[in-house]
Amino acid sequence: MGMIDRLFGQTKTVKNLQQQVKALQRTNLSTAVNVSTSIYPSWLDVENINTYVTVDDVYSIVSYLAQTAARIPMYGYEIVDDSALKSMKKYSKTSLLGKHYQTKAMQDLPQQDRFVEFLNSMSYEDKVMYYTILYVTGELFLYKEVIELGPNAGKVILHPMKGANVIVNISDNFPQRVVSYRYFDMGFDGNLSTDEVIHVKYYNPSITNGQQWRGLSPLQVLTKRLTRLNAGMDASVAQMQNGGVPGIVYEKSDFAIETLGQRKNDFASYLRNSSNKGAPYFAAGEMGYLALGLSLADMDVSDLSGVDFTKLCNAYKFPEILLNNQDSSTYNNVASAEKLLYTNSILPNIYLFRDAIVNGVIPMYAVDGLKRTIEIDLSEIPALQEDMKMQADALNAMWWTTPNEKRDMMGFEELLEPMMDQIIIDSGKQLITDLGMVPDVTMPGE
Repeated sequence: MGMIDRLFGQTKTVKNLQQQVKALQRTNLSTAVNVSTSIYPSWLDVENINTYVTVDDVYSIVSYLAQTAARIPMYGYEIVDDSALKSMKKYSKTSLLGKHYQTKAMQDLPQQDRFVEFLNSMSYEDKVMYYTILYVTGELFLYKEVIELGPNAGKVILHPMKGANVIVNISDNFPQRVVSYRYFDMGFDGNLSTDEVIHVKYYNPSITNGQQWRGLSPLQVLTKRLTRLNAGMDASVAQMQNGGVPGIVYEKSDFAIETLGQRKNDFASYLRNSSNKGAPYFAAGEMGYLALGLSLADMDVSDLSGVDFTKLCNAYKFPEILLNNQDSSTYNNVASAEKLLYTNSILPNIYLFRDAIVNGVIPMYAVDGLKRTIEIDLSEIPALQEDMKMQADALNAMWWTTPNEKRDMMGFEELLEPMMDQIIIDSGKQLITDLGMVPDVTMPGE
């Protein structure tokens, strides 16, 4: 028994040692990947904001996207049919089936609903600010203020936070998750719980210093591109202002060195005299000229600027044809570009923001037992509407749907006429079984 106990005791000791080694390995790995569990903002955050307010190309793209996204309304609904809601998510919101299942899955919330009041409290200016911050810095922090007393008790108010002043605190054990946010601003320096903060961010694959917990700004990806764009702009401005030093003028005669200064002064005086404009300058002796550097045309600054602007548009998935690119701006190309603008750039950001509101705000209004959700209204965006005539023709051929269902799909209210809830079949249609019947051809009297 003693031998068995010693054997089992040694086995247990070995297992304990193995677990300790694995724990040390995990500790070393976490130390190598994340210096600490406090994830600080990127040093480029402030630089990205400065880029937005000083580089016209970046401002043109981001402001276009943010202002367009802010014009798309979001409405609150009550979920009345979970099965229809699942079916609705399988189809495009502008398709006939998507519209059909939406009318079955949810209904409008009354205007006096507290959550509807919350959505209406977000002004156009607020949404422009939210989307601009997201496009520029790659992440958006919102503090949720909840009024506790008075007639507005339970009301939620969103306050934007400065991302450069936010430290994300994560857990130090696996699986890691965000446990709090440290924020300092205007005399405040403290920790906020995850229930108090909404964090919307772009995916960031970088694991250096825990940056996977922060959003990745498109401007960070464009850092080198923006450096060259700014350098090209500086070069062109310098050339426009004073041209820099284009070259060196020299005397070929060895005996004219002492007169070089006087010749320079004479030439400067000649240029300052407005009456000499367009007239040649006369000088004695043979002179030479050595060119320094390259002209803007030789450096292809304008061509490089065009390439850089295209790359900026690519990073934001923005069709550059919508911003003064006349090379292929036909009607069909512009229409296709507008559709791509919404589907590839604007709507993904709205969905990010909508999901954050659904997860972070709707539960705070669920005290009355209603199941609420948010849907984006795309009906006012011509570029995303399927051809109305095609939809009407398709509905006309769908004899198995009632007229009121067809009205729902087209966005009209149902009529109270009882016949509008019945399936109407064309008189030219007949049963399949009738098609297979053999007519009686027996002659009378036979």
